[in-house]
Amino acid sequence: MIRALALMLLATPAAASQWNLVPAQSSLSFAPEWNGQALDGRFPKFSASIRFDPAKLTEAKVDAVIDLAAATTPDKTVNASLPTADWFDVKKSPTARFTSSSITQVKRGQYLARGTLTMRGLAVPVALPFTLAIKGDTATMQGQAVLDRRSFKIGNDSDASGTWVGFKVPVKVRITATRQK
Repeated sequence: MIRALALMLLATPAAASQWNLVPAQSSLSFAPEWNGQALDGRFPKFSASIRFDPAKLTEAKVDAVIDLAAATTPDKTVNASLPTADWFDVKKSPTARFTSSSITQVKRGQYLARGTLTMRGLAVPVALPFTLAIKGDTATMQGQAVLDRRSFKIGNDSDASGTWVGFKVPVKVRITATRQK
């Protein structure tokens, strides 16, 4: 009887839910190639409004805001450059924002979020493939997109040729969220 009830609960689609980000269990990182080696950076301050139900993907929506001024790497020279006008230009545009336009299921547990990433005043289409596991009222998401820094005119003045910093920048997202009650 208990097993049948558990199976029934798992099979019942949840209502479209709002999810609350758990910052201590979530991360947003970037890893450009710098001087021929991968450089691990992170955005320790970000927020996200998440509405998701695998059974109602047409209602799914993500709106994330990233504090660019908080970006950090293990290298002091890079950290000093990131906020400048040539790189993140935090005086003019202190945040980046990703807003989804659609979320589709690729296969069980795998999805694709399409949307727009706005940074430095430029809005660029982005596709973010991700995996998602929902257990009760906790969801864990992991994904990665590769951005081209030239799309946002990042580093055009100091390294337009990509001699020091590669053009492709992998961005990894790991989110833990709890269902809002």
